[in-house]
This record gives sequence, structure tokens and C-alpha cells, in this order.
Amino acid sequence: MRTNQKSKHMKSQDIIILHGWNLSGAKFAPLADALRAKGYRVFTPDLPGFGKEPAPKRSWHVVDYAEFVKHYTDVHRIKNPVFIGHSFGGRVTLKYVQLYPENVRSIVLSGTPGFSPIPKKKMFLFFVIAKVGGFIFSLPPLNLLADWARRWLYYVAGAREFIRAEGAMRDTFKHVVQDNLVSAMESVRVPCLLLWGEYDVIVPVAIARRMQEVIAGAILKVIPEVDHGVPFKEPAVFSGYVEQFLHAPS
Repeated sequence: MRTNQKSKHMKSQDIIILHGWNLSGAKFAPLADALRAKGYRVFTPDLPGFGKEPAPKRSWHVVDYAEFVKHYTDVHRIKNPVFIGHSFGGRVTLKYVQLYPENVRSIVLSGTPGFSPIPKKKMFLFFVIAKVGGFIFSLPPLNLLADWARRWLYYVAGAREFIRAEGAMRDTFKHVVQDNLVSAMESVRVPCLLLWGEYDVIVPVAIARRMQEVIAGAILKVIPEVDHGVPFKEPAVFSGYVEQFLHAPS
């Protein structure tokens, strides 16, 4: 009887899925459906600047996105949810847990750069380009090739996501990749599952192993033969790992 009561309680659990950069909540509809089929109530909000959510008028940091999520939980009356954070969404999840630990049951992070996977030299090159590029490309005859040149240099610097960003989102991207998450990871006191794709080249498994050393009690599971997009490419497999984690003895 106790087992059945526990199962019933678990099945009523709310889950919030936070998407990665340049994605949206709609991308995770297959995962949300897989989890709903298991009895969970699932939310897939768009973060500002993506999907149907307008971009912020000023540049944001990760903490601003965490505050947006807090407002979202208040509006939808979500209490003590499980967070599934993919990539950038995992950054937001970690900051949210640091700010509002009392309003989180557990977290699942996938492809989340708790530590930057970009070498410091490459990161430095990116910021140099971002800072002086506007001036250089305003000079003739480079101004004729400004857009093409910027895209090529950003690609070489490993900043493909920056290429697509416009307006305040460009500075937001720079803030996000610079925001340090070590203190946020150290603050985690809720159950944490690091659920990675074996072939994730954007945020390699080596990053997850480093995160496991910092997040107290974190469990690392590597899903074979899948990449960074495992939550939406293999929703049935991913949701199975989540289900197992949520039902594990505390």
C-alpha cells in the first residue's frame, strides 16, 4: 500500500523543461508528451528571446532568466517542480536552484556547460572580435563585406550561436557564456541527475564528469550513441532515465 501511495504521489509531480539557446519549448514537445504519458504534469516555457517569447529590451544575465522562471512558476502556481534543463536551460536551472532552493524538488541537467567547453584562448578571441569587429568592418572597403566577414570570423572563433543573435541578445549571449556557475553548482542540495549523450561534442561528457565532482551527490548517466540533442531526439529513452531517477529510493 505504501508503495502505491508513493507512486501516486510521484505521478502528480510537476516538471518544467527549460530549452537550450536558439531553441524553444516546442522543440521539447516529444519529451513532454513522453513524460505526460507517464502521468506527470509538464511545462515547456519559451525563455525570453526564443520561440514566442519576446527578447528582453536590455541584455540579460543567467540570473535574469532565473527570475523569469520564478515569475513563470508563480503565474502557473507550480510548487516544488522537477527541472529538466538542456544546455543553456541547464544554466538557468542551476541559477534558479541557487536562488530558490526551497522551490525545487530535483533537477536533471543535459548538455549543460557548468564549466565552459570553449578553451580560454578561443573565448578571448571571440570577445576581441565582438568588441573591435564593429569598428573594423565600418571601414571601406571592408564595410562592403561586413556581414560576411563577421560571420566568418565568429565561426572561426567558435561562436556560431552568436552569429544568429541580434540586438540585446548579442550582449546577452556574451553575458551568458561568461557567467560563472561554480557557486551555483556548489549550492545544489537537491537530487541531481546529469544525463548526457555519449557523442555530445558541444558539451562533452568530460564536462559532466567535472560537474559531478562539484554538485554534491550528483548522478551521471551517459546515454550511448546519441549527441547533444538527446532530450528531443530520443524522448522515449530520455524520459525512461528521468522516470528511473525520480523513483529511485531517497
